[in-house]
Amino acid sequence: MDVKLFSDLEGLRIAMSIEAAGREFYQQACQQAKEESHKDLFRLLKREEISHYETFSEIFDQVKSNKEAGSDEYLFDEETSRYLTVLAEGHIFPIGEEAEVKIAEAATIVEILYMAVQAEKDSILFYDELASKSKFPEAKKIFTLLKAEEQTHVVKLRQILDALLIIHGK
Repeated sequence: MDVKLFSDLEGLRIAMSIEAAGREFYQQACQQAKEESHKDLFRLLKREEISHYETFSEIFDQVKSNKEAGSDEYLFDEETSRYLTVLAEGHIFPIGEEAEVKIAEAATIVEILYMAVQAEKDSILFYDELASKSKFPEAKKIFTLLKAEEQTHVVKLRQILDALLIIHGK
């Protein structure tokens, strides 16, 4: 099996894709939410995904302009590349029509929150791996910061989820 080797640049490109999908997911979730407090949460998370995308775009352009970025020296090893490929295949958040369908199929806000928590956890794994393997210091720093930010998303989402479960007696 021929494995496409990842580089920091490829990791950044996929991270941008994840953030764009997250933005769309939270937009869809906001439209689906009935309570204003839930809409506010999804709007906040959407804005954070937009901010992350903009940051990644800037870093991507910086890394891409670096002549060394395309060299073999910045490729991850084959095993790491396989692992990152598996993590990135689903792009963490459902995208496009898949996101619309999944959110529409969710009968309750609780189901949407479970999807969001899982997507954020998956993005944490991806960013953690990218940070640990990144060869560009600026990319490593950004992946580490993004991992921490996604961890705060998980905590926020989990707190709301727990409160809803208590309210609904589950």
